[in-house]
Amino acid sequence: MSDSFSAVSARVRSILLWLGPLTSLAIAPYSNFDPINLVKLLFVVSLSFGIVFLSFGVGIRAAIRENRKLFLMSLLFIVWLFVAMIFSDASWSQQFWGVFGRNTGGLTYFSLVVVLFATAVNRDLSFYRKLVDALILTSVPMTIYASIQLAGRDPISWSEMAPFATLGNINFSSAFFGLAALCSLTLVFDSTNSKGPRIALLSLALIQMLIVLKTGSIQGFMIFIAGLGFTTFLWIRTRPRLKFLQLPYVLLGLVGFGLVVASLFNVGPLARFVFQISVLFRFDYWYAGWMMTLKSPFVGLGLDSYGDWYRELRGEVATLRTGPDRITNTAHNIYLDISASGGFPLLLFYLLILGIALKSAFKVMKRQTQFDPYFSALLSTWIAYLIQAGVSINQIGVGIWGWLFTGALIGYEVVTREQSDKSKVRSVIRQPSRELPASASLLGILGFSLGFVLAFIPLKADADFKGTLQRGALDERFTASKALGATLFHLELTLDAAIRANDQRLTIEVMNELLQRNPRDFMAWQVKQILTSSTPEEREFAYQRLKRLDPYNPNIVRSN
Repeated sequence: MSDSFSAVSARVRSILLWLGPLTSLAIAPYSNFDPINLVKLLFVVSLSFGIVFLSFGVGIRAAIRENRKLFLMSLLFIVWLFVAMIFSDASWSQQFWGVFGRNTGGLTYFSLVVVLFATAVNRDLSFYRKLVDALILTSVPMTIYASIQLAGRDPISWSEMAPFATLGNINFSSAFFGLAALCSLTLVFDSTNSKGPRIALLSLALIQMLIVLKTGSIQGFMIFIAGLGFTTFLWIRTRPRLKFLQLPYVLLGLVGFGLVVASLFNVGPLARFVFQISVLFRFDYWYAGWMMTLKSPFVGLGLDSYGDWYRELRGEVATLRTGPDRITNTAHNIYLDISASGGFPLLLFYLLILGIALKSAFKVMKRQTQFDPYFSALLSTWIAYLIQAGVSINQIGVGIWGWLFTGALIGYEVVTREQSDKSKVRSVIRQPSRELPASASLLGILGFSLGFVLAFIPLKADADFKGTLQRGALDERFTASKALGATLFHLELTLDAAIRANDQRLTIEVMNELLQRNPRDFMAWQVKQILTSSTPEEREFAYQRLKRLDPYNPNIVRSN
């Protein structure tokens, strides 16, 4: 290993250790209309681009050779992101930066793949352990802030007062605290730790689970229980006197899993604890995501374009269950979001990446004879994340940990494979720091700058739009909503404001801009149908478009 590569690897590991905390904690409540997602995107993209450029020319080819399968799957995933963007009719900016309030477009997924690969190839046992510690430490200020929110003392005037910490939604904070509490409680099993830290970790986990209960969202509790069950299994199988319990424990776990699945359909003894009306809504969202995948199975319907197709493909039951105006722009299932965006190939490449991590985990488990609390924390938290991904959204502040831990599991297997050779393990852990080459530093700065610019574009567009809301100038707002990086949602808000102000000229201009950028925009066609300036032919055409976009909506009628 060259000195240059060692120095770059050490710097990349430092960046990755900061990336998760910064992404989860970052908010911009005073500057932006979307105070949560865009600033998180800024950190993920800037730092991941810095990692890519930093790694050029310093032995990265060797790292690729040693990780051919992971590199190939990662490369295919990225290539298919661009294939989906090219062959989709969806708005290019929407596919690149993502929809408002989600920002899970091509730029985000590219950055997450970079983070995963970099975590996997920069192998260092202490680094992977510090990554677990980083999640726990990140959860401390999150816990304090959520407690302040619960006490009604939040200094920030959010649109909703709830214990969502810095994640913008109680479901996301519930999931985050479930993952963090699982990590903390797993490390309580670490007998090498003194009594004080173990009590502190246990206390932190209990407080976080109390916050989860206060959120009213069952996501965090369910994934915590599932992950804890797996941690307990890992502990049992390394205890000689308890090994005979492995089979009964697995059978009990399968029974529990079956009861949980049944409860989702409001059946069984756990139904009154698990089943909520929102579960039915998720079934609707999953069905629509599956139908989108089937509609374009090879290239998908466009990155982050679920919302453009939901009305058309949700089916009659979902349309009428609570009313046709209950809509969404995500499947509430990351796997279906990926397949709806880029078809079965994109989902396949993602699952194969997960498969590599799962295979790595099994290899570690197979050779383990003693309980490894850090590996158990990585694996059980990763499994909990995969479960959460099946019922929720790829929120950047939560999802970053899933991608980091996926890479960590892959790298952990390689590092611990040679555990019997003590000198090799020590050389990995205690590698002396070396000076970063000037060329690598310059490339890293260049990459960071490029990523910063790409992610700053939508951040600035959103901030400018918020400024026009405060000033109240409609024409200025329209200009801001057309800027590079602004979303279709910004235009829809401007259209609504123009209608309320009875400004027909601006209404027509905004409506036409919307239809030009997204011919599937439901709101714009609604306005087209009712505008007094529309001809009878234009109204009939708008009616036909609306019926096509939302075929089971009983509220769509011909205008007089």
